[in-house]
Amino acid sequence: MAKFNGEVTFRVKFKDLRVPVGFGMTNSIIFHECATQIYVRSGWSKISKSLKDERFEVEIVDKKVRW
Repeated sequence: MAKFNGEVTFRVKFKDLRVPVGFGMTNSIIFHECATQIYVRSGWSKISKSLKDERFEVEIVDKKVRW
C-alpha cells in the first residue's frame, strides 16, 4: 500500500438544474448535487449508477498526485 499526497480539480457543468431560491441553501444544494455527480461517475462509487444525471458534465481539469 502506498501513501499519496496531492490534489485533484474537477469541473462540473450543469444545465436546467431546478433549485429552490430564498431558503439560504441554494449554494449548498448545488454543491451537493455536483459532488454527487462526481461520485456517481467513480468506478468505486457505492451509490446507484441510476443517480447519474445527464444534465451534468464532469471533467478532471487538473491532478497533482505524488508519493
